[in-house]
Amino acid sequence: MTEASVVIASGSLAGSRRIIAGALAQLRFLNVSAEAARRIFTDAGLPARAMEEPDFPISLQQELEICAALVDRLPADLSPIRLLFQARPWMGIENLGVIGMAMKHAPNAVEALKVCLAYPELTMGHSRMVVRAQGESSLFTFQMDRPVLRDADEATIDRLVEYCTVLDLSTSLRNIEDIAIAGQPPAWVSLPFPEPVDWQAVAPTLAFPVQFSAEEACIAYPQAFDYQALPSANPLLFKMYASLAERMSQMLAEDVGIEERTMRWLWAYTPPPNRREVAELLAMSERNLTRQLGKAGTSYSQLLARVQAERAMNFLRNPDLSVAEIGYRLGYSEPAAFSRAFSQWTGESPLRWRRSRR
Repeated sequence: MTEASVVIASGSLAGSRRIIAGALAQLRFLNVSAEAARRIFTDAGLPARAMEEPDFPISLQQELEICAALVDRLPADLSPIRLLFQARPWMGIENLGVIGMAMKHAPNAVEALKVCLAYPELTMGHSRMVVRAQGESSLFTFQMDRPVLRDADEATIDRLVEYCTVLDLSTSLRNIEDIAIAGQPPAWVSLPFPEPVDWQAVAPTLAFPVQFSAEEACIAYPQAFDYQALPSANPLLFKMYASLAERMSQMLAEDVGIEERTMRWLWAYTPPPNRREVAELLAMSERNLTRQLGKAGTSYSQLLARVQAERAMNFLRNPDLSVAEIGYRLGYSEPAAFSRAFSQWTGESPLRWRRSRR
């Protein structure tokens, strides 16, 4: 008879908005060149300058497009599962920045979980996580919604789900080790994916068994994740880092002018949000947004045109995208409407601009 379990904590690691730091870390880990990274970012509808701004806001959809491009670059004989389990030594709680430091110095493991789940835009994950106590064990399970990506076939989506789920599980495994159970491996790990053909290249290096084709992605620890004090518990540091995490979750709004804040949110979604939606993202009324932009000498319409023009030019540099597809990505239902808008922004038609820049 299976022992009853009690949910300790649950929540999503996949906030719809996040900062770009997580994607940048993946680019660095996979040794993607600056030129290739720029292409990946601009194809996802982001400005190239975002590569230099770790706090630049992006949407979950944009990060998934970046992840899909990264997975597509993996060698055919290297599975995402093997890659991510081999990468565990280079992972660590410090990679989460202030949210990681808040978790590390939390008074107990349950409070660390609460901080993690309170700011999904900073944990930058892709799954829902549920933590259950079952007898003397703790079970961490991960489940990812199947995404919808433009021009992606089912095999690409399958590989992306495998990559993102295992990325969340493996980083969580390392984070748990760092903050609560240093030196003690899990009892077992299970994955709802078939065993990859290259698994034996990494399996002998692990101190725990991994079960494949299981019902769920899960980490099982042989001891309770409870209210016992953490080794690095520090009330003062915990309060400080938790406060910083709250501020970062608002995209450092206190330090960025209204014009830049507005443009960042216009860049974060494709098509970009309308005036009312931007005001909501900035936690202000639409009227207040209009007034503040006016004081800064600009308007929502002017900023939207700047973002759309730069985004369109980035897309036009990709010869694999048709003008009709670019117009669709920018929110135009008809290619002619996009062409008229582009001509107003640049003085040239999209095709002429593309030909002149080849």
